[in-house]
Amino acid sequence: MLTIDRLRLQLPPAFRDRAGEIAQLVAEELATVPMASDFHLDRLAVPPVEVHPQATDRDVARAVAQSVHTGIRNETR
Repeated sequence: MLTIDRLRLQLPPAFRDRAGEIAQLVAEELATVPMASDFHLDRLAVPPVEVHPQATDRDVARAVAQSVHTGIRNETR
């Protein structure tokens, strides 16, 4: 199970009014990520995620979750 104490998203102006919904969807997406072992990371920074300006909240959340998952995999190898 993945536990995140704090998630900080920096969104462009066009997405800021949707931040709450996007954050909730990121949590839902990350809840489906399989974790192979127990570990602790104090901090994980991931590169900016690019999405189409017309992307849905779910599309943005999936892209962010994938970036977080990739970052976790890279940190725990």
